[in-house]
Amino acid sequence: MLILLLFLTPPSLLLLHQLSLAFYNLYLHPLRDYPGPRSWIAFPILRYIEQCKGTFDLCMRGYHQYYGPVVRLDADSLSFATAQAWKDIYGYGHGQNQWPKVEFRAPEATPHIIFSNDADHARFRRSLSHGFSDQALRLQEGLIKKYVDKLIAGVREECEGARNVDLTMWYNLTTFDIISDLAFGEPSNCLESKVYGHYIETMFKFVQIVPYVLLANFYPTVWAVIKLLIGKKINERRQNLFDLGKQIVMKRKNDPSKQGRADFMESMLKSKEVLSDAELASNSHILFLAGSETTATLLTGVTYWMLKTPKTMERAVREVRSAFAKEEEITFQSASTQLPYMLACLEEGLRMYSPITTILLRTVPEDVVVSGYPVPKGTQVGVHHEATYLAPYNFHRANEFIPERWLSEATTDEKNEFFRDNRDARQPFSMGPRNCIGRNLAFSEMRQILARMLWNFDLELVEKDLDWSKQKTYALRVKGPLMARVSNREWEE
Repeated sequence: MLILLLFLTPPSLLLLHQLSLAFYNLYLHPLRDYPGPRSWIAFPILRYIEQCKGTFDLCMRGYHQYYGPVVRLDADSLSFATAQAWKDIYGYGHGQNQWPKVEFRAPEATPHIIFSNDADHARFRRSLSHGFSDQALRLQEGLIKKYVDKLIAGVREECEGARNVDLTMWYNLTTFDIISDLAFGEPSNCLESKVYGHYIETMFKFVQIVPYVLLANFYPTVWAVIKLLIGKKINERRQNLFDLGKQIVMKRKNDPSKQGRADFMESMLKSKEVLSDAELASNSHILFLAGSETTATLLTGVTYWMLKTPKTMERAVREVRSAFAKEEEITFQSASTQLPYMLACLEEGLRMYSPITTILLRTVPEDVVVSGYPVPKGTQVGVHHEATYLAPYNFHRANEFIPERWLSEATTDEKNEFFRDNRDARQPFSMGPRNCIGRNLAFSEMRQILARMLWNFDLELVEKDLDWSKQKTYALRVKGPLMARVSNREWEE
């Protein structure tokens, strides 16, 4: 009897429940035939622990290499790594309703264009559409050029002092100033001060707690325990970030001298859609984060890979410097039409070093087929960016930086070794009605910044053995400095 009572204590019952659930997940669950890490399937909290450690995406890359194009990443979720899965999950090409997003924002947080229901998302997107239109982009070119000029001047000043240059920092300073001006109506003055500023430092700190917000959404009991230890710090960081953003937004909204600017705030304020002050702040904040850090990450990543493959760098530099007689000729239009190899470098950078590395899950509303695999109702599904882009069944020589795979001859010549690359498997801006609204702006920024850097400077990697293939990720990459020897270009007679 004593032994029986011992087994009926709350800790014992909890253990028995967890073991029973693990057995069900492994052997009786409708997804039991899909391969995946058995420890994550039996105890899904282990997946979230990897996210909190910043190693989830590295694990998923390895699991897709081992298990193939579909991986069961926990009890109720499937990760895909195929081109067809993009269409089935995000493309909505067959007239079906959008599948609900699995959100990781705090429940009480104000919705924004990335995490919101379909009705709010459509409303936010309509309110921002003019700010991202071709007409707005043409008007924004002069503003963007002003900050690229500051970037070039700042790098030149630093390299003339015979110092190694941190390209990670300079790209971030530039994109922060650009997006701050477009989102909030004023620059963050990063390029002038050469520091990130309080708002950006707060944003960096907040990004690293996103996995804990995920944990809170799916394990409220566990979160209650964690909250006793770090909950106050997380809430403070989140609230500080929102309060700072709202102050800046309200300053822009109430400044009559800023009316008529071709920026995102003007688009939201002049839209037929009425957004509350909280929604203005929430959307401005997410645009700042998504439009600055991701662009800087791609620029840093493609520069890193070009420096690691000197022949690639040499070819890109030669192309840029032969295409233009003077630097003033480098514009959005000319950089988009006269530099096919440099554009191929950016395309390959989006594959090898995608700013978005992880998986954005959707919930299947009914029994469906995804990429040829039957998926039961209620399953969470998504395409894992990094695992898909580095899968050898999608790309030949997948772990090598080879821009040539994106040149026209690779897509038209059947004898080309990259002809059979599955290019549709790479969707760094996602697809469907929730694809990235800022794609054209991002491409325009990246092309002009990279072209002008290659026009002006000779670059050499300081740490020859630097390896960025296994970085931690917390929604965004943890990059670290990219130190380069930078010198003013040698002018040919």
